[in-house]
Amino acid sequence: MSLELAPSGRPFVAVSDVHLFPGGKPHPGRESFLSFLGELAQAGPGELWIAGDLFDFWHEKHGAPRGFERILSALAAVSEAGWSLTFLPGNHDGWVGGAFSAATGARVLGRGPVEAEVEGRRVLLAHGDGLGGGDWGYRLFLGPILRSRAAGILFRALPVAVGETLAGLMSGTSRRILRRQSDCIPAHLSAWADGMLRSGIDIVVTGHTHVAGTRLSGRGIHISLGDWLGDFHYASSDPSLGLRLVRYEAPGPASAGPLVDPGAAG
Repeated sequence: MSLELAPSGRPFVAVSDVHLFPGGKPHPGRESFLSFLGELAQAGPGELWIAGDLFDFWHEKHGAPRGFERILSALAAVSEAGWSLTFLPGNHDGWVGGAFSAATGARVLGRGPVEAEVEGRRVLLAHGDGLGGGDWGYRLFLGPILRSRAAGILFRALPVAVGETLAGLMSGTSRRILRRQSDCIPAHLSAWADGMLRSGIDIVVTGHTHVAGTRLSGRGIHISLGDWLGDFHYASSDPSLGLRLVRYEAPGPASAGPLVDPGAAG
């Protein structure tokens, strides 16, 4: 676990599990997520943390994979607007690296949970895969493959089309495993979060399960970020709670209210 400090008074936003498909394939949340990033760019400087699985598959054989140009441009605009972008790898995009950083201005951290200070609270962020005592289908099979450096070398040796086909097969398997507990935060992840909260962490933020929700545990909070495949959620800094889970709705003609609290910008 490493410690990162969010500058005091800056908005802090966390998202995960957008699962953008390679090759520009249709995606139910792409336009909403692009709108979300556009609003962030207009909101003034802050901290944006992406807690893994922004991409359903990512590999940097010849730079950034094709089909992600719009999202990379939107993230670069957020960075240029003064936002600090931090990326925590997920199980689908564990090979994100230098090409992503160069295109967006983001820093890419390792896979371990990361502690940050938000609104005076100790916040622990993690993608969530492999944490706790469950998730055995992933821990024993998919996790070692998707995280493996050897697998990364193998993918670099394959033609791009072949690599994307294999990635699609593995992604489908991963989603089938997760679907078994799609209506609630899995017990093993809740138990892990509870242990972190008992250790002195104030707020635990995880993704991976595609379940959006907030749990109270003792004097702490566990926020599960959900995904951007159906209901679009993100966590936003809140002076009274530290962080709160928010559902994003793309603005319409009569849209009202800023994406982040203007008062948080100091």
